[in-house]
Amino acid sequence: MNLQLYGEVKSWKKPIHKSKMALARAYLKLLSNVEIIGIAGSVGKTLTQNAVHSVLSQKFPTVVGEENLDPTFRIPQTILKTKPWHKYMILEYGIEHPGEMDYYTQLVTPKYALLTIISPEHTRYFENIQGVLNEESKIIINLPKSAYALLNADDPYAHQISKLSKATVVWFGQRAKRGVKISHYKQNLHGASFRMHYGGEVAVVKWKVIGHHQLTSAYAAATLGILSGLTLKQIAKGLSGVKSPEHRLNLKITEHVNILDDTYNSSPKAALESIKTLVEVGKGKKKVAVLGEMRDLGGLSESAHTELGEQIAKTRINYLLTVGKIAGLISISAKKAGFKGKILNVKNTKETLVNLKSYISPKAVFLIKGSRHEHLERIVLGLTHKSTAIECYHCGKLK
Repeated sequence: MNLQLYGEVKSWKKPIHKSKMALARAYLKLLSNVEIIGIAGSVGKTLTQNAVHSVLSQKFPTVVGEENLDPTFRIPQTILKTKPWHKYMILEYGIEHPGEMDYYTQLVTPKYALLTIISPEHTRYFENIQGVLNEESKIIINLPKSAYALLNADDPYAHQISKLSKATVVWFGQRAKRGVKISHYKQNLHGASFRMHYGGEVAVVKWKVIGHHQLTSAYAAATLGILSGLTLKQIAKGLSGVKSPEHRLNLKITEHVNILDDTYNSSPKAALESIKTLVEVGKGKKKVAVLGEMRDLGGLSESAHTELGEQIAKTRINYLLTVGKIAGLISISAKKAGFKGKILNVKNTKETLVNLKSYISPKAVFLIKGSRHEHLERIVLGLTHKSTAIECYHCGKLK
């Protein structure tokens, strides 16, 4: 298991990381008064951890890990920077392979375990949605009776998981019978806003995050805030201060171009939600979707890309551009399904930027989305007149 966890780490660095993990395990024994919040799920984990941190920090000293760092490194790093006087420690339990959730929960068992949503992810390793469900649900199954399991009432799989929990189950989301409610949601290229309701009170949130689906994080953070004794006003203030994690549906607005930068990762559900967001915030403007491959889907890859194209054909997007052979399946299926806009498949970033040049305008909105190692962030850089050269630990130097 440890070799798999450190699979992409250079051999001479592995002893260092294993020693850090051992040190974190030992140091954790000195943090018995710190309450641990564990966040898992197929999508939305990092935004949720940011939202939870912003909310709880309104009243309590709270520590959270860095963004864009694998849990193999982030969990021990976060433990080691926690002080005994912190009230809460927030950990993100991201998984890619079978058995990893057992490893992380044995290292540190949370008092509050929050599961965002279950959807196809890393099916190259988990084979199918059932494999994903089996692994993600372990964070709930492994909880002791004294803990709390926060589950998304809008996720059908959560209801299966709730039956396996020894812990107290607390529901959040639009379909939760009790708890925080959200209404009057609006979004545009400047952000979003909504009203929160709880216990007869109402508070307004100026949400810097776009995407209706990302309200899952607001519901989750607000629910933890209520459990921790915060007022609705404190929760709303915390949520108003939340920023999207880098390359996760970030708004990049300049004098010449409007971009939704969603280049950190991609999966079938996340890609479809991003398309919906493009359509909504792009009302009255030309809508351009630039999509790369959704990686690590294994045997589900062909059908997932094909189904996404079929869904896109039902939208009012003006221009669909796909990058690479696998992503080209999206274009092919969209065309077969009667997509009415322009379609093009290209090989690489350079070709993408050449073909997008004529569309750059304040009257257009670009969605750029693909899996991490597709490096579509280079397209964002190019559209904003910056150098597309980057260096990746996995791919090396890219020009």
